[in-house]
Amino acid sequence: MYLYQMSKKSPLTISQELELLSSLEAHGSVPLKFTYLGDGYKKWINIAKMSRKSGGVEKIENELLTKNLQYIFKELEDNNVNEFNIVDLGCGDGKPIESIFIYLKENDFFKRYKITYIPVDISQNMLDHATKYISEKFDVKIKPTLIDFEKGSFPEILISSDNKKTFNYCFFLGNTLGNFSDTGRILSNFKDSMFSTDFLIVGNELSNLHAINKIVEYYKDKSVYELAINTLKHYGYEDSEGSYNVRWNSNKKQIEGYLILKKDIEFNIANTIINFEKNEEILLFISKKYVEEDLIKIFNEIGFRIHLFTTNKEKRHCILSINPSRYKTN
Repeated sequence: MYLYQMSKKSPLTISQELELLSSLEAHGSVPLKFTYLGDGYKKWINIAKMSRKSGGVEKIENELLTKNLQYIFKELEDNNVNEFNIVDLGCGDGKPIESIFIYLKENDFFKRYKITYIPVDISQNMLDHATKYISEKFDVKIKPTLIDFEKGSFPEILISSDNKKTFNYCFFLGNTLGNFSDTGRILSNFKDSMFSTDFLIVGNELSNLHAINKIVEYYKDKSVYELAINTLKHYGYEDSEGSYNVRWNSNKKQIEGYLILKKDIEFNIANTIINFEKNEEILLFISKKYVEEDLIKIFNEIGFRIHLFTTNKEKRHCILSINPSRYKTN
């Protein structure tokens, strides 16, 4: 029997190809995380640069985060520790974490503590960017970690270099919490990987669901499409083969970016041919939108204890500092 060869253009590993194949066959969807592999990281950086230039989510998040770092790091003083880790979950190019290191430097944390920066990402290119960016600005030990945190457990990276448990501040920034098909599973994975003295700091947008049409328009931008379609492009997809659409799913409270195919097409993934028919849909991404009550409910249900929940003046962005609880709160 003839076996089709794996795409030479694909940056995915064999196991990642199998995951992609499974997702397309079972759900007709493409895991968003794979878009950052290969040259996809460049497309993400371009979107991030445009957002920063226009004073988007990241700028507002950084301002809110900076105002509350004294409360976030209060546990260090209370527990008389001398070292801790900054774990950057989905580090991107390293820019989003910069404001934290500025705060640590300005408040003499580098003189009083041994600090290790642990950027975590599925993309080696992202890790290289983050490592270079932070190392050029701050004198800090860096331990880049290539891992798919959506699937794997990572307690071993939360142990200090001399093999003892230390404080870990795990930052999950950039309004990315809603980009996963199963948010609860992601948060459970984080919780199961953390020690009792670890903190997860989440930055997220709070959406006005009555004005969702304005948010939907953002996702129609060409740059968003080019990032979202990146994975399928590695397997021969052409722009002319489908139309890109964005909709609001009111039942799931999420924005969905998807293709409607204009013709029958096939993909060769993991030595397997998968066929799609004309007018079928392929889901490229989702972006869940949250109000304050929804976020608090999610973290409580998973079993996190909320230490800090604060919003900006307009109540459009929030910062949470949470850590694992042995028992779920009601």
